[in-house]
Amino acid sequence: MGFDLFEWVERFDNIVSIVVGTVAVLAMVGGSAAWQRRRPGRVAETVDSVRALVTVQRDTVPAHAYQFLDGSVAALSAIYVRQRVVPGVGPIGPAQAVEADRLLHTDAHLLLVGAAGSGKTTFVGHAVRELARGFTGTGRGRGGALEEVGLALPATALVDRSLPEVLAEAYRFGVPTLSTGQPPGRHGRWLVLVDGVDRVGDPNVRSRVLGQLREWAARVDHPYRLLLTTRPLAGEEATALRPYFAEHHLLPFDSDDVSTFARRWFRDRVPDPDRAARDADRFRIDLARVELAELDGNPLLVTLAALSWERRPGTLPPGPAELLDRFVPHLIESGAPAVDEVAAVLGRRGDPGTAVAAWLDEQVERLCEAAGTGWLRDRAAVAAAVDWANAHAPVPPGGLLRDWPGRVRALLVATGLYVPRGADVEPLTRAVAEYLAAGEMARSWREDEWLGLMAEPATRGTAAFALARAGRATEPALARLAGGTGPQVLAAGRLVGAGIPMSVEVRDMVLVALLRHWQAGEGALAAECLAVLRDLAEAPGVRRAVFGIAADSRWPRQVRRAANTFVAVPSLHQPTSD
Repeated sequence: MGFDLFEWVERFDNIVSIVVGTVAVLAMVGGSAAWQRRRPGRVAETVDSVRALVTVQRDTVPAHAYQFLDGSVAALSAIYVRQRVVPGVGPIGPAQAVEADRLLHTDAHLLLVGAAGSGKTTFVGHAVRELARGFTGTGRGRGGALEEVGLALPATALVDRSLPEVLAEAYRFGVPTLSTGQPPGRHGRWLVLVDGVDRVGDPNVRSRVLGQLREWAARVDHPYRLLLTTRPLAGEEATALRPYFAEHHLLPFDSDDVSTFARRWFRDRVPDPDRAARDADRFRIDLARVELAELDGNPLLVTLAALSWERRPGTLPPGPAELLDRFVPHLIESGAPAVDEVAAVLGRRGDPGTAVAAWLDEQVERLCEAAGTGWLRDRAAVAAAVDWANAHAPVPPGGLLRDWPGRVRALLVATGLYVPRGADVEPLTRAVAEYLAAGEMARSWREDEWLGLMAEPATRGTAAFALARAGRATEPALARLAGGTGPQVLAAGRLVGAGIPMSVEVRDMVLVALLRHWQAGEGALAAECLAVLRDLAEAPGVRRAVFGIAADSRWPRQVRRAANTFVAVPSLHQPTSD
C-alpha cells in the first residue's frame, strides 16, 4: 500500500532543511576546501568559500517548504508564485503592495508577518536561492547596493545562544574557511533570515530571543542584515520590534495568483500541455465553488486543494470540511513545541501535573475547539478554553499553574489557528472557528438540533461543518432541509453550492424547493432564494437541471412556471454586476 497523498513529514516549517541541505552538499566539496586552506591568502580562501556556498545554495536549497512523503510535489522553481507584501505600521509607513523580492534590495532590517500557511518559509527558501543566483562576487549589487548572501536559520536555534555562534555552527561544515562573522566579500554582507519567531513558544524565552535580535538590529559593527519571519505576534512584542525593523505583511493569494499557481502546478504534473491547461482551468473554477472565504487565498490550502482535486480529477473538490480536515490537524501539530513546554512545567508539579501533561498532549484539538465555540458565542476564546480544560482535565490546570490562562493563550497562538488580539485571541478565519466548534456537535449528533442550527444564519456554518465531520449521510439530511422551512431550504441550497456530493435526484429536490419559495414571493426570503438559484446556475449542470424541471410534469405547476420564468429571463439566472 502506498503513502496517502496528504501525509506529511514531521515538521511544518521546514527551514532547518534549508540549512541542512546546504551543509550536506558542502561536505561533499570539503576535499576541495582542504587545499584552499593550505593557500597563503586567507582572503582568497574566504572568497572561494563564499563562492562554493552560493553555488550549493543556487543548485541544492530545498525548493518547497512542504515536504510530502510520496515525494511527488514539484520543486518550488516550477510552481513558485511571486509573493507580494504591504508595509505594516513600521517606520516606512503605508504604501501600495509590492513584490516581496523587493525586500532583498533594501538596507532595512525587516519583519515579515504572515498567517499560518501563507508562505513565510517558502519565501525564505526562495530568497536564499535568488540571492545565490544573482551573486557576482564583485561586492556590489543592483544600483551599487551591498551584495548579499543569504544565511537561513530557525529562530528556535537562538534560544540561549548568540547569533554569531549559531551561524558559525550551522555553516562550518564542508568549507571551514567560511567565516560568517566577516562580510562575504569586500563590499558584501549577510542577509540572515531568521524564520519562525512565533515558534519560540514560551513568551519569556521568546522575549529574550527578540531582545537579542533588537540589539543586533541597533548595532552597525557587524556584517548582518536581518529578516525575521513570524505569524502575528502579541501587540507588545510587535511594538518593541518596530523601531528597529521595517514591518511587512504577506498578502494572500488573489485570483490571479491562484490562476498562476494552477497553470504551473498542472504544467509540471501533466505531460500533455493541452490537458494540463484544461485541468488548470477546471481546477480554478472548481476551487472558486468551495466556500472558504478568506482561506481560499492561503497557499497551503490551495496546495491541499490541488492535491485533493488530482485524486478525483474532473470532480469538484471534496468541500471545505475535507480540506480543513487536513489543514487544521497539520497546524495543530505545528504547535507541538509549545505543548511540550507547558508539559515540562506541569511535570514539575508532581503526579497531578504529570497526569495533566499527559492529558493535554491528547487534548490540544479539543482545547482549540472549545476556544472556537467561545469565540463564536461571545468572542471570549481564551476564557472558554480555560474553563473547558479546568472542567475536563484529571486535575484543574488552573490550580497547578497560576499563569494557566496565559499559557492557554500561547498554546492557541502556537497552532497558527488563532492570532493574538489584545489579551485574547481570534481565529485565523471564521470558517476555522466554525469547523472547530463543530467537533463536539459532530461527536454527539442530534439531527433535530442540527436542523434548527441550519435554519439560523449565525450557526449555519458550524452546523454544515458538523454534518461533514460527523460522517453522516448527506442526502437524507439535505432532503429533510429541502422539505423544511424557508431558511432551511436556503441552507440546503448553500450546501449544494459548496459542492457536497449528492445524487441528481436530491439536487433537483433542493432546486424545486428554492423555486417554490421564490415563486411564493415572500419578500426577503424570495429574494434570497433567487440569489442562491442565480449562484447555482453558474454551473451548466444546474442550468440544464432547471430546464428539465420546467418540462417535467412530475413537479407541481407553480414550480414548473417558476422554472420557466427563471430560464426564460436572462437577468434572473445571470450574476448581477456590482
